[in-house]
Amino acid sequence: MSKKLKTGKYEILVDIDFKPDVHKFCNDLVEKMTFLHRYMGIVFTELKVYETAKGYHLYFGADSAEELTPMDIVFIQLALGSDYKREVFNWRRVRGWLEGDELSPGWNTLFMVKYRGGKVVSIEQKTFNAKVVEETVMHIYRKRAEKIKCGR
Repeated sequence: MSKKLKTGKYEILVDIDFKPDVHKFCNDLVEKMTFLHRYMGIVFTELKVYETAKGYHLYFGADSAEELTPMDIVFIQLALGSDYKREVFNWRRVRGWLEGDELSPGWNTLFMVKYRGGKVVSIEQKTFNAKVVEETVMHIYRKRAEKIKCGR
């Protein structure tokens, strides 16, 4: 579990590489979370959001009655809207692990600071918009999750 999260058995990391309309983004994200809750039994326990130069980093704490594999984690991240290129690289790492390679403990990571040519080009920041996304998404999700009956 990352130093950013306090709850949840699983860490779900989502990289959003654009700056969405915050209201629409929150609603869309809650729809995806609710769908995963209902049909996969994923319970989101916590969310930390940081703004980056391109978009947002989302750190979810999550629980599941069923054991989640690294491949499941990649799928969930993609379903939540994470950058498809990031998830293809994660999928390749996990596929190698399934074929017998060692899976590095840091296989699924988001970089707090990004460098290009030796210069800092992006730093995670707890901005006003990041706080709004964090609080709004979890508030709406918790209300909806109370009414959900999980089923496969």
